[in-house]
Amino acid sequence: MGLHYLPPAAGDLVLLGDLTGRYAAGSYSRLGSDGRAVVLRADRQGAADHGHRITAAIACHVARAGGTADQLAQLLLHAEHEGGRHPRNIALRSGQSGARDYIRRAWDSAAAAVSNTRVLGSHHDAHEVLAALRDRIETTPWRGERGRTALRVLRGT
Repeated sequence: MGLHYLPPAAGDLVLLGDLTGRYAAGSYSRLGSDGRAVVLRADRQGAADHGHRITAAIACHVARAGGTADQLAQLLLHAEHEGGRHPRNIALRSGQSGARDYIRRAWDSAAAAVSNTRVLGSHHDAHEVLAALRDRIETTPWRGERGRTALRVLRGT
């Protein structure tokens, strides 16, 4: 599987990594001095969490495109693909077999997640799913003050 089978955003994630900071979370990231770019802090656990989120996202894209675990490994372990930095760091620390085991676990999780999701083919499909979700939210019992507050937050009121 080459990058041409993936949506453009997924291909960019593989080639360039997380340029927007979309997969950075918590205290691991902050806005740069320009107020627009995300700057990652040099915390090893934060870097590993960030790298794992990128790996998981790429694995989901490959699974949705009908790829395989071996194709995912090829994409992630390619020296010029910034999105595979985390698995390549694992390979440096734990060897190729450690990296491939990690990629296999990421693949298994992604394949399971993708198999439980529905592909939305149109804007109309998305509205139908949102309407069903809204109906479920409205018919679910929201007990106590915390529940009522959570419901108000979901409604945006």
